[in-house]
Amino acid sequence: MPKPIFVLLHGAWHSPQCWHHLVSELGREGFESVTPSLPSSGSDPPTLDWSQDVQKIRQTISELVRDRDVVVVMHSFSGMTGGTALEGLDKASCAGKGLFGGVVKLVYIAAFIVPEGFQHSPQGTRNNMVPEMKTDLESGIVTVREEDAKNMFYQDIDDGSVAELVRDLRPQSLGSFWSITTFAAWRFIATTYILCTSDRPSTVAAAEYLIETAKASGQHRIEKVIAVDCGHSPFISRPQWLCRTLIEESIGCTQLRQE
Repeated sequence: MPKPIFVLLHGAWHSPQCWHHLVSELGREGFESVTPSLPSSGSDPPTLDWSQDVQKIRQTISELVRDRDVVVVMHSFSGMTGGTALEGLDKASCAGKGLFGGVVKLVYIAAFIVPEGFQHSPQGTRNNMVPEMKTDLESGIVTVREEDAKNMFYQDIDDGSVAELVRDLRPQSLGSFWSITTFAAWRFIATTYILCTSDRPSTVAAAEYLIETAKASGQHRIEKVIAVDCGHSPFISRPQWLCRTLIEESIGCTQLRQE
């Protein structure tokens, strides 16, 4: 069977550039990847909510599943938009529409794995935001200062590299934190969660809570949690390891389909 294609969804404040090392590693192993740019990060003026992100994700994947199997990889914030955007794009639903492909695997990397009806922050507030998330209610954006970026995103990356990485950070739409999830793809599609244990302790604890809450909420297909000793962004600090892991997970779902 043809190899699945990876769709890599970046988190808040980032751009597709953050996936550069992982894309190269996957390419060396003969795997294609697509890295859509999500409008809630960096749009000027900022988006009012995350609906454009959801539309972009659905458009990208809908075109691919016509004839390709897809593995969707979500980092951090995009766990919410990715999980919402995939309704009707799983393999079985696509087959029912006469399509040859479908989404066969989800991989959450230190990402929000949340149920339907989840809202990060109540409308008009900055509730549940850490102090490093600087909000501007008038401009409608949330920013992270250069001096806070290492502690937020790049804990296990050398300072010189962090200085380069922060140049690509951009304002995040405040309205995207007020949006509400309407679907939970992990209930219907085989899911692996990558838990980054050298992330901020509060982020690790939150991720563990979200995983257990999701499992306890009813139907789910969270089949594996992989704990790895790295910071929030393993696609930068450990791209070779992440590449191997993603390939192993994609091969696993291919074997299951063949059986």
